[in-house]
Amino acid sequence: MVQLLLSFIVFVSGAVLMSLEIAGSRILAPYFGSSIFVWGSLISVVMTALSIGYYWGGWLSARQPSFGKLLILLLIPGIVIFFLPFLYPAANEWVASVDFGIRLNPLIACSILFLLPGIFLGTISPYAIRLAATTLSTVGSTAGTLYAVSTAGSIFGTLLTAFYLIPVMGVRNIIHSLGITLVCLSLIVVPLVRLGGVYLARAVTTITLIIGSLMMAWTPGVSARTKTLIEKESFYHRIRVEEDEEARYMYFDRTLQSAMNLKDPTALRLIYSRYTSLGFALRPDAKKMVLIGLGGGSIPKKLLQEFPSLQIDAVELDPEVIQIAKTHFNVRESKNLRLHAQDGRMFLTRTQNQYDIIMLDAYFTDAMPFHLATKEFFELAQRKLAPNGIIVANLISAVRGPSGKIARAFVKTQRQVFPQTYVFATRRPDNVSLETIQNVIVVATRDKQQIDIKQIVKQAMSIDKGLFPNPIQDIAVAYYDRPLADHDVPVLTDDYAPTDNLLHP
Repeated sequence: MVQLLLSFIVFVSGAVLMSLEIAGSRILAPYFGSSIFVWGSLISVVMTALSIGYYWGGWLSARQPSFGKLLILLLIPGIVIFFLPFLYPAANEWVASVDFGIRLNPLIACSILFLLPGIFLGTISPYAIRLAATTLSTVGSTAGTLYAVSTAGSIFGTLLTAFYLIPVMGVRNIIHSLGITLVCLSLIVVPLVRLGGVYLARAVTTITLIIGSLMMAWTPGVSARTKTLIEKESFYHRIRVEEDEEARYMYFDRTLQSAMNLKDPTALRLIYSRYTSLGFALRPDAKKMVLIGLGGGSIPKKLLQEFPSLQIDAVELDPEVIQIAKTHFNVRESKNLRLHAQDGRMFLTRTQNQYDIIMLDAYFTDAMPFHLATKEFFELAQRKLAPNGIIVANLISAVRGPSGKIARAFVKTQRQVFPQTYVFATRRPDNVSLETIQNVIVVATRDKQQIDIKQIVKQAMSIDKGLFPNPIQDIAVAYYDRPLADHDVPVLTDDYAPTDNLLHP
């Protein structure tokens, strides 16, 4: 019976730790993004905690092991984890405000939040092995069995959290539940504990009060904000919709993705979206378009208003985003607007259609889906374009300097497939430096000759309809007419695409 109980304990503790790691990515994302640096920090801190915990658990097990100590080893992380939702907003805010750098920020935050409970959970398996081993000859088999059970628990916790709990429960509820689970797990050990009930109660109460006081001290104040209409976790983002007197906004984590004027829902409110319309200045006769990255659907709504016969396939990875675009941003699916919950590259691979315009609006400030920026991807896109088809991409980057490496690598890669590229720095008309991160629109064509920017502006003026910047001459100001220095960036391929390092050099 004791062996079965200890197996159950190591299984659940393994599941809790990996569930905490998966949920931890969502705790960090609103403040530090979801780049490889965040995941590298999470994995490193958890592995560090396990290493320390294994050593400490083995050390403790050699010094009068008891079920009372096992109870405490389960109870303390349970209480700490339960109170984490009261701590992590303030801790993340502090790290982000001090700004230790793109790599150190998530590492420090992970250490503050997850190192301590991870160490305690790391002690469980070696300590349980010592309690379970009855003779020296059975230590090896006991250790192997319990570590296998712990690993199985880790697999279970990972899959349960990633596949089910995050979109169903939300991060705060998951974290609270993990804490409660460990506290309940410690109570299972109570019948085996040879410890005075009064002393045990005092120990539990003291630990709870101390940790509770610390957490309350970290609880952030609530500031006045715009009205939040919806906030939910999906498989890919923490989605939030806010509204003020003028507009409604969609956020992924902390990044603004889309905005809609309340009085004119089809107007292009965000300046970058007016530059994405440049595809129609180059191809005003476009009949079919695919948009990768829907967001709030501002672009397809406006395009269909001005070009009623245009056929648009809008591809969005996150089905929750599509649903919110329908319910909160007036996006209506029709025979001319087809919505697909799918990865953009997978959609292009499977579709039999050819398009006049492929528009890419799926890149973020902190991360870029590398598989949508490689030479192989652009070769695929070329095959799915009509003979005179073009690609329009919205990047978050500078044009020059270290912060512009991702844009320069993107353009360098495109030029392996598309002879002509046009680069527009959308904030340049506002005298924003080309070395400042901003929306950079890149248009790529297979034309043999470059079209003069004056001709592009003239064609945009002939269309207008609120599709382009105001004044429309800003197009010429935003245009970067010099060769991009690309000697310091690679051609991106499926085999080698260091997009995170290029985004954050």
